[in-house]
Amino acid sequence: MATQEEIDAARRQIERLRDQHANDVIALVRLVDDGALKGEAGDRLAADLRAWDQGFKDMFTRALSLLDSLRPSDHRGAAPR
Repeated sequence: MATQEEIDAARRQIERLRDQHANDVIALVRLVDDGALKGEAGDRLAADLRAWDQGFKDMFTRALSLLDSLRPSDHRGAAPR
């Protein structure tokens, strides 16, 4: 079973990746919205980026929820690793 320190380290990593992803996708959406790619192709790309962003947000939320369920104290009877 994971130790609290391992769980905390995983949480920090997931949060770092979530924040980095958000900044990267926002930058891409701004480029497209500011006219880097015009017309129907730009509209489709912007919609795809927003859908991709939502999918990743959901994944990060699920990962953080899973970590919340991994409390070492909940597994007192488990054998040490």
